[in-house]
Amino acid sequence: MLEEVSMLKFLSSLRVILIAAIAVMSVLATIYPEADAFNSWSFRILVIAFFLNLSLCTIKLLPGLWKQMHRTAADVPETGNYQVYAADEAAVLAWLQENHYKISRQEQGVQTKILAHKGRAGLAAPHLLHISLLIILIGALISTFNTQGYLMGQVGQIRPFPEELQKAYGSNSTVEILDFQTAYDEKQEVDNWITRFNLYVDGQLVAPNVETKVNTPYRYGKLMIYQNSYDYRYLLEVDGLENEEDNTTYGLPDNQPSQIAGQTVVAATVNGKPYVQISDHENPPRGQYVEPGDVLALNDSGATITYLDTTVYTVLELKIRQGTYVVFAGFLLATLASFLFFSGRYRELRILTGTNQAESKIWCYSKSTMVIEELQEALSEQWTQQQEVQ
Repeated sequence: MLEEVSMLKFLSSLRVILIAAIAVMSVLATIYPEADAFNSWSFRILVIAFFLNLSLCTIKLLPGLWKQMHRTAADVPETGNYQVYAADEAAVLAWLQENHYKISRQEQGVQTKILAHKGRAGLAAPHLLHISLLIILIGALISTFNTQGYLMGQVGQIRPFPEELQKAYGSNSTVEILDFQTAYDEKQEVDNWITRFNLYVDGQLVAPNVETKVNTPYRYGKLMIYQNSYDYRYLLEVDGLENEEDNTTYGLPDNQPSQIAGQTVVAATVNGKPYVQISDHENPPRGQYVEPGDVLALNDSGATITYLDTTVYTVLELKIRQGTYVVFAGFLLATLASFLFFSGRYRELRILTGTNQAESKIWCYSKSTMVIEELQEALSEQWTQQQEVQ
Protein backbone atom coordinates (compact mmCIF):
# COMPACT_ATOMS: atom_id res chain seq x y z
CA MET A 1 0.00 0.00 0.00
CA LEU A 2 2.78 2.42 0.93
CA GLU A 3 4.59 1.55 -2.30
CA GLU A 4 1.45 2.40 -4.34
CA VAL A 5 1.04 5.73 -2.56
CA SER A 6 4.71 6.57 -3.16
CA MET A 7 4.38 5.61 -6.82
CA LEU A 8 1.29 7.81 -7.27
CA LYS A 9 3.08 10.75 -5.63
CA PHE A 10 6.05 10.27 -7.95
CA LEU A 11 3.81 10.06 -11.02
CA SER A 12 1.91 13.15 -9.88
CA SER A 13 5.12 15.16 -9.48
CA LEU A 14 6.31 13.94 -12.89
CA ARG A 15 3.00 15.04 -14.42
CA VAL A 16 3.49 18.57 -13.08
CA ILE A 17 6.95 18.71 -14.69
CA LEU A 18 5.55 17.54 -18.03
CA ILE A 19 2.72 20.08 -17.95
CA ALA A 20 5.21 22.84 -17.17
CA ALA A 21 7.48 21.73 -20.04
CA ILE A 22 4.55 21.66 -22.50
CA ALA A 23 3.42 25.10 -21.29
CA VAL A 24 6.91 26.57 -21.74
CA MET A 25 7.22 25.12 -25.25
CA SER A 26 3.75 26.44 -26.13
CA VAL A 27 4.75 29.95 -25.02
CA LEU A 28 7.98 29.79 -27.02
CA ALA A 29 6.07 28.53 -30.07
CA THR A 30 3.72 31.51 -29.77
CA ILE A 31 6.58 34.00 -29.46
CA TYR A 32 8.65 32.39 -32.21
CA PRO A 33 6.10 30.88 -34.64
CA GLU A 34 8.75 30.46 -37.33
CA ALA A 35 10.32 27.71 -35.21
CA ASP A 36 7.20 25.54 -35.82
CA ALA A 37 7.65 23.95 -32.41
CA PHE A 38 4.24 22.27 -32.39
CA ASN A 39 5.33 20.03 -35.26
CA SER A 40 8.69 19.18 -33.71
CA TRP A 41 9.56 15.78 -32.27
CA SER A 42 10.54 17.38 -28.95
CA PHE A 43 6.94 18.57 -28.53
CA ARG A 44 5.57 15.20 -29.65
CA ILE A 45 7.76 13.37 -27.14
CA LEU A 46 6.47 15.60 -24.33
CA VAL A 47 2.86 14.93 -25.37
CA ILE A 48 3.49 11.17 -25.57
CA ALA A 49 5.18 11.19 -22.15
CA PHE A 50 2.27 13.13 -20.64
CA PHE A 51 -0.19 10.70 -22.25
CA LEU A 52 1.60 7.66 -20.83
CA ASN A 53 1.88 9.27 -17.40
CA LEU A 54 -1.80 10.20 -17.27
CA SER A 55 -2.79 6.78 -18.63
CA LEU A 56 -0.85 4.98 -15.90
CA CYS A 57 -2.42 7.15 -13.18
CA THR A 58 -5.91 6.56 -14.61
CA ILE A 59 -5.39 2.79 -14.81
CA LYS A 60 -4.19 2.67 -11.20
CA LEU A 61 -7.32 4.50 -10.01
CA LEU A 62 -9.88 2.45 -11.97
CA PRO A 63 -9.96 -0.62 -9.64
CA GLY A 64 -10.88 1.65 -6.71
CA LEU A 65 -13.67 3.20 -8.76
CA TRP A 66 -14.99 -0.25 -9.77
CA LYS A 67 -15.00 -1.40 -6.16
CA GLN A 68 -16.77 1.73 -4.94
CA MET A 69 -19.38 1.58 -7.73
CA HIS A 70 -20.27 -2.02 -6.80
CA ARG A 71 -20.42 -1.75 -3.01
CA THR A 72 -23.47 -3.27 -1.33
CA ALA A 73 -24.80 -3.57 2.19
CA ALA A 74 -22.47 -6.56 2.72
CA ASP A 75 -19.53 -4.11 2.57
CA VAL A 76 -20.80 -1.99 5.48
CA PRO A 77 -18.17 -2.36 8.25
CA GLU A 78 -18.99 -3.32 11.83
CA THR A 79 -16.94 -0.46 13.27
CA GLY A 80 -16.18 3.05 12.14
CA ASN A 81 -17.15 6.65 12.62
CA TYR A 82 -20.78 5.88 13.46
CA GLN A 83 -23.19 8.25 15.19
CA VAL A 84 -26.17 6.85 17.11
CA TYR A 85 -29.61 8.34 16.39
CA ALA A 86 -32.97 7.72 18.04
CA ALA A 87 -34.58 6.20 14.96
CA ASP A 88 -35.66 2.66 14.15
CA GLU A 89 -35.01 0.95 10.83
CA ALA A 90 -38.44 1.77 9.40
CA ALA A 91 -37.97 5.50 10.08
CA VAL A 92 -34.48 5.49 8.55
CA LEU A 93 -35.66 3.67 5.43
CA ALA A 94 -38.60 6.05 5.02
CA TRP A 95 -36.29 9.06 5.29
CA LEU A 96 -33.85 7.57 2.76
CA GLN A 97 -36.63 6.90 0.26
CA GLU A 98 -38.05 10.38 0.75
CA ASN A 99 -34.63 11.83 -0.07
CA HIS A 100 -34.19 9.60 -3.13
CA TYR A 101 -31.32 7.45 -1.89
CA LYS A 102 -30.59 4.13 -3.57
CA ILE A 103 -30.70 1.44 -0.89
CA SER A 104 -28.98 -1.91 -0.42
CA ARG A 105 -30.10 -3.95 2.62
CA GLN A 106 -28.79 -7.16 4.17
CA GLU A 107 -29.90 -8.97 7.34
CA GLN A 108 -27.27 -10.67 9.51
CA GLY A 109 -29.00 -12.33 12.46
CA VAL A 110 -30.48 -9.65 14.70
CA GLN A 111 -28.50 -6.92 12.91
CA THR A 112 -29.33 -5.31 9.60
CA LYS A 113 -26.82 -3.56 7.37
CA ILE A 114 -27.95 -0.78 5.02
CA LEU A 115 -25.90 1.03 2.38
CA ALA A 116 -27.58 4.13 0.94
CA HIS A 117 -26.02 6.46 -1.64
CA LYS A 118 -26.74 9.38 -3.97
CA GLY A 119 -24.76 10.97 -6.78
CA ARG A 120 -22.94 7.81 -7.84
CA ALA A 121 -22.41 9.24 -11.33
CA GLY A 122 -20.23 11.91 -9.72
CA LEU A 123 -17.74 9.20 -8.77
CA ALA A 124 -16.92 8.68 -12.44
CA ALA A 125 -16.48 12.41 -13.20
CA PRO A 126 -12.74 12.65 -12.34
CA HIS A 127 -12.01 9.47 -14.30
CA LEU A 128 -14.05 10.65 -17.30
CA LEU A 129 -12.13 13.91 -17.17
CA HIS A 130 -8.85 11.96 -17.23
CA ILE A 131 -10.08 9.93 -20.21
CA SER A 132 -11.21 13.09 -22.02
CA LEU A 133 -7.75 14.57 -21.52
CA LEU A 134 -6.22 11.40 -22.95
CA ILE A 135 -8.45 11.68 -26.02
CA ILE A 136 -7.53 15.36 -26.44
CA LEU A 137 -3.83 14.46 -26.17
CA ILE A 138 -4.27 11.82 -28.88
CA GLY A 139 -5.94 14.43 -31.10
CA ALA A 140 -3.20 16.96 -30.33
CA LEU A 141 -0.52 14.41 -31.22
CA ILE A 142 -2.24 13.57 -34.50
CA SER A 143 -2.54 17.30 -35.23
CA THR A 144 1.23 17.73 -35.06
CA PHE A 145 1.35 15.78 -38.33
CA ASN A 146 -0.96 18.24 -40.07
CA THR A 147 0.00 19.27 -43.60
CA GLN A 148 -0.32 22.89 -44.61
CA GLY A 149 0.67 25.29 -47.36
CA TYR A 150 -0.16 28.74 -48.72
CA LEU A 151 -1.77 29.94 -51.92
CA MET A 152 -1.69 33.53 -53.24
CA GLY A 153 -3.65 34.87 -56.19
CA GLN A 154 -5.75 37.59 -57.74
CA VAL A 155 -9.45 37.64 -58.50
CA GLY A 156 -10.02 35.62 -61.67
CA GLN A 157 -6.91 33.47 -61.33
CA ILE A 158 -6.81 29.69 -60.93
CA ARG A 159 -4.06 28.71 -58.51
CA PRO A 160 -2.72 25.20 -57.91
CA PHE A 161 -2.70 23.57 -54.49
CA PRO A 162 0.52 24.01 -52.53
CA GLU A 163 3.00 21.21 -53.20
CA GLU A 164 2.59 19.98 -49.60
CA LEU A 165 -1.06 19.07 -50.31
CA GLN A 166 -0.80 17.79 -53.86
CA LYS A 167 0.23 14.33 -52.64
CA ALA A 168 -3.07 14.03 -50.80
CA TYR A 169 -5.39 15.63 -53.39
CA GLY A 170 -3.61 15.28 -56.73
CA SER A 171 -1.49 17.60 -58.85
CA ASN A 172 -4.57 18.84 -60.73
CA SER A 173 -6.24 20.29 -57.60
CA THR A 174 -6.80 24.04 -57.80
CA VAL A 175 -8.59 27.04 -56.33
CA GLU A 176 -10.32 29.48 -58.69
CA ILE A 177 -10.53 32.88 -56.97
CA LEU A 178 -13.87 34.47 -57.78
CA ASP A 179 -13.87 37.50 -55.52
CA PHE A 180 -12.20 39.14 -52.54
CA GLN A 181 -13.99 41.71 -50.41
CA THR A 182 -13.42 43.76 -47.28
CA ALA A 183 -16.64 43.68 -45.23
CA TYR A 184 -17.62 46.72 -43.14
CA ASP A 185 -20.01 46.97 -40.21
CA GLU A 186 -22.68 49.62 -39.59
CA LYS A 187 -20.04 52.04 -38.29
CA GLN A 188 -18.05 51.57 -41.50
CA GLU A 189 -15.29 49.81 -39.61
CA VAL A 190 -13.60 46.71 -41.03
CA ASP A 191 -15.58 43.65 -39.99
CA ASN A 192 -13.96 40.85 -41.98
CA TRP A 193 -12.15 39.82 -45.14
CA ILE A 194 -13.89 37.33 -47.42
CA THR A 195 -12.65 35.28 -50.35
CA ARG A 196 -15.12 33.49 -52.65
CA PHE A 197 -13.76 30.65 -54.75
CA ASN A 198 -14.40 27.44 -56.65
CA LEU A 199 -12.62 24.37 -55.28
CA TYR A 200 -11.37 21.70 -57.67
CA VAL A 201 -10.00 18.39 -56.39
CA ASP A 202 -8.02 16.42 -58.97
CA GLY A 203 -9.73 18.37 -61.74
CA GLN A 204 -13.29 17.91 -60.43
CA LEU A 205 -15.37 20.84 -59.16
CA VAL A 206 -16.31 19.78 -55.62
CA ALA A 207 -17.31 23.12 -54.06
CA PRO A 208 -18.68 25.89 -56.31
CA ASN A 209 -18.89 29.50 -55.16
CA VAL A 210 -17.94 28.92 -51.51
CA GLU A 211 -16.23 31.37 -49.19
CA THR A 212 -13.77 31.62 -46.35
CA LYS A 213 -13.50 34.37 -43.75
CA VAL A 214 -11.10 35.30 -41.00
CA ASN A 215 -11.84 32.91 -38.09
CA THR A 216 -14.40 31.07 -40.24
CA PRO A 217 -12.50 28.65 -42.50
CA TYR A 218 -14.11 26.64 -45.25
CA ARG A 219 -14.10 22.88 -44.60
CA TYR A 220 -13.97 20.14 -47.20
CA GLY A 221 -13.52 16.83 -45.40
CA LYS A 222 -10.20 17.05 -43.58
CA LEU A 223 -9.15 20.04 -45.69
CA MET A 224 -9.57 23.49 -44.15
CA ILE A 225 -9.06 26.70 -46.13
CA TYR A 226 -8.30 29.80 -44.05
CA GLN A 227 -8.31 33.47 -44.98
CA ASN A 228 -4.68 34.02 -43.97
CA SER A 229 -3.96 37.51 -45.26
CA TYR A 230 -4.42 39.80 -48.25
CA ASP A 231 -2.75 42.57 -50.23
CA TYR A 232 -3.88 45.39 -52.49
CA ARG A 233 -2.07 46.95 -55.41
CA TYR A 234 -3.51 50.21 -56.76
CA LEU A 235 -2.67 50.66 -60.43
CA LEU A 236 -1.88 54.32 -61.20
CA GLU A 237 -0.70 55.61 -64.58
CA VAL A 238 1.58 58.66 -64.50
CA ASP A 239 1.79 61.00 -67.50
CA GLY A 240 3.28 64.43 -68.27
CA LEU A 241 6.65 64.12 -66.51
CA GLU A 242 9.76 65.43 -68.25
CA ASN A 243 11.55 62.14 -67.75
CA GLU A 244 9.74 59.75 -70.08
CA GLU A 245 10.91 56.77 -68.08
CA ASP A 246 8.83 58.00 -65.14
CA ASN A 247 5.70 58.07 -67.28
CA THR A 248 4.62 54.53 -66.54
CA THR A 249 2.15 52.44 -64.52
CA TYR A 250 2.78 52.01 -60.81
CA GLY A 251 1.35 49.35 -58.51
CA LEU A 252 1.13 51.00 -55.08
CA PRO A 253 0.81 48.82 -51.95
CA ASP A 254 -2.20 49.44 -49.74
CA ASN A 255 -1.82 52.44 -47.44
CA GLN A 256 1.95 52.71 -47.94
CA PRO A 257 3.47 56.05 -49.00
CA SER A 258 5.32 55.94 -52.31
CA GLN A 259 7.53 58.61 -53.90
CA ILE A 260 6.65 59.62 -57.47
CA ALA A 261 8.44 62.59 -59.01
CA GLY A 262 9.05 64.22 -55.63
CA GLN A 263 5.47 63.75 -54.50
CA THR A 264 4.24 61.39 -51.74
CA VAL A 265 1.37 59.34 -53.10
CA VAL A 266 -0.77 57.10 -50.85
CA ALA A 267 -3.58 54.85 -52.06
CA ALA A 268 -5.90 53.02 -49.70
CA THR A 269 -9.43 51.71 -49.37
CA VAL A 270 -11.53 53.96 -47.15
CA ASN A 271 -15.12 52.99 -46.30
CA GLY A 272 -15.02 50.41 -49.06
CA LYS A 273 -13.87 52.83 -51.79
CA PRO A 274 -10.37 53.54 -53.22
CA TYR A 275 -8.90 56.85 -52.10
CA VAL A 276 -5.76 58.52 -53.48
CA GLN A 277 -3.87 61.25 -51.61
CA ILE A 278 -0.97 63.38 -52.93
CA SER A 279 1.24 65.56 -50.76
CA ASP A 280 4.62 67.31 -50.64
CA HIS A 281 6.57 69.32 -48.09
CA GLU A 282 5.10 72.68 -49.14
CA ASN A 283 1.36 72.25 -49.74
CA PRO A 284 -1.41 70.61 -47.70
CA PRO A 285 -2.29 67.01 -48.66
CA ARG A 286 -5.01 66.69 -51.29
CA GLY A 287 -6.94 63.60 -52.16
CA GLN A 288 -10.22 62.18 -53.34
CA TYR A 289 -12.21 58.98 -53.82
CA VAL A 290 -11.55 57.61 -57.28
CA GLU A 291 -13.05 55.34 -59.87
CA PRO A 292 -11.29 53.81 -62.88
CA GLY A 293 -10.40 56.60 -65.34
CA ASP A 294 -10.34 59.44 -62.80
CA VAL A 295 -7.41 61.85 -63.27
CA LEU A 296 -5.60 63.77 -60.49
CA ALA A 297 -2.98 66.50 -60.84
CA LEU A 298 0.38 65.19 -59.65
CA ASN A 299 2.20 68.54 -59.49
CA ASP A 300 2.04 72.12 -60.70
CA SER A 301 3.91 71.25 -63.91
CA GLY A 302 0.94 69.51 -65.49
CA ALA A 303 1.83 65.92 -64.68
CA THR A 304 -1.16 63.75 -63.89
CA ILE A 305 -2.08 60.46 -62.24
CA THR A 306 -4.85 58.32 -63.71
CA TYR A 307 -6.41 55.68 -61.48
CA LEU A 308 -6.76 52.47 -63.49
CA ASP A 309 -7.89 49.77 -61.10
CA THR A 310 -7.22 47.98 -57.82
CA THR A 311 -5.58 44.58 -58.00
CA VAL A 312 -6.33 42.41 -55.01
CA TYR A 313 -4.16 39.52 -53.85
CA THR A 314 -5.68 37.10 -51.39
CA VAL A 315 -3.53 34.71 -49.38
CA LEU A 316 -5.19 31.44 -48.39
CA GLU A 317 -3.82 28.82 -46.03
CA LEU A 318 -4.72 25.24 -46.89
CA LYS A 319 -4.37 22.72 -44.08
CA ILE A 320 -5.19 19.06 -43.60
CA ARG A 321 -6.32 18.70 -40.00
CA GLN A 322 -6.10 15.08 -38.95
CA GLY A 323 -6.97 15.28 -35.27
CA THR A 324 -9.79 17.85 -35.24
CA TYR A 325 -12.65 15.40 -34.63
CA VAL A 326 -10.65 13.48 -32.03
CA VAL A 327 -10.03 16.67 -30.06
CA PHE A 328 -13.69 17.64 -30.45
CA ALA A 329 -14.76 14.26 -29.05
CA GLY A 330 -12.43 14.80 -26.08
CA PHE A 331 -13.97 18.19 -25.36
CA LEU A 332 -17.48 16.71 -25.50
CA LEU A 333 -16.47 14.07 -22.97
CA ALA A 334 -14.85 16.75 -20.79
CA THR A 335 -18.13 18.70 -20.91
CA LEU A 336 -20.01 15.60 -19.76
CA ALA A 337 -17.50 15.09 -16.93
CA SER A 338 -17.94 18.72 -15.85
CA PHE A 339 -21.72 18.28 -15.83
CA LEU A 340 -21.36 15.19 -13.61
CA PHE A 341 -19.12 17.18 -11.26
CA PHE A 342 -21.82 19.76 -10.68
CA SER A 343 -24.86 17.48 -10.86
CA GLY A 344 -24.32 16.26 -7.30
CA ARG A 345 -21.44 15.05 -5.19
CA TYR A 346 -21.38 11.44 -4.12
CA ARG A 347 -22.69 10.83 -0.61
CA GLU A 348 -23.03 7.57 1.25
CA LEU A 349 -24.74 6.47 4.48
CA ARG A 350 -23.54 3.28 6.17
CA ILE A 351 -26.18 2.13 8.60
CA LEU A 352 -26.40 -0.57 11.30
CA THR A 353 -29.75 -1.35 12.91
CA GLY A 354 -31.32 -4.15 14.97
CA THR A 355 -29.28 -4.44 18.17
CA ASN A 356 -31.55 -1.80 19.70
CA GLN A 357 -34.88 -1.45 17.89
CA ALA A 358 -35.17 2.26 18.76
CA GLU A 359 -31.65 3.22 17.63
CA SER A 360 -29.67 3.27 14.40
CA LYS A 361 -25.95 3.71 13.89
CA ILE A 362 -25.23 5.91 10.88
CA TRP A 363 -21.85 6.74 9.34
CA CYS A 364 -21.86 9.66 6.89
CA TYR A 365 -19.28 9.19 4.14
CA SER A 366 -18.14 11.47 1.34
CA LYS A 367 -14.87 12.73 -0.09
CA SER A 368 -16.10 16.24 0.69
CA THR A 369 -15.97 17.44 4.29
CA MET A 370 -18.70 19.94 3.49
CA VAL A 371 -21.03 17.17 2.26
CA ILE A 372 -20.38 15.14 5.44
CA GLU A 373 -21.25 18.16 7.60
CA GLU A 374 -24.45 18.73 5.60
CA LEU A 375 -25.46 15.09 6.08
CA GLN A 376 -24.77 15.14 9.80
CA GLU A 377 -26.74 18.37 10.19
CA ALA A 378 -29.72 16.91 8.27
CA LEU A 379 -29.70 13.77 10.42
CA SER A 380 -29.46 15.77 13.66
CA GLU A 381 -32.47 17.85 12.60
CA GLN A 382 -34.42 14.65 11.89
CA TRP A 383 -33.55 12.59 15.00
CA THR A 384 -31.91 13.07 18.37
CA GLN A 385 -28.28 12.05 18.45
CA GLN A 386 -27.71 9.65 21.33
CA GLN A 387 -23.98 9.25 21.45
CA GLU A 388 -20.87 8.88 19.31
CA VAL A 389 -19.38 5.44 18.89
CA GLN A 390 -15.80 5.08 17.60
